[in-house]
Amino acid sequence: MDEADPDVVAMLDALEARLPHLVRDTAPDALMDVFADEAEAIAEAAGPEHASFVSARLQAMAASLPLALRGARPW
Repeated sequence: MDEADPDVVAMLDALEARLPHLVRDTAPDALMDVFADEAEAIAEAAGPEHASFVSARLQAMAASLPLALRGARPW
């Protein structure tokens, strides 16, 4: 893929923008499941031609979740 599809980028950007809300509003033990459901929907909509790009973005977001979770909790 030479250029990222703007619709795919918009879906990924929207999920990334919602991450703080997901962390705040989702029970810690359900967070990865909720994220995975949203990530899967984006990956399916993006199609195989954007798989590498989408996978890299989603992996970066998933990797940030534990840090965000620690930052959102008072311990």
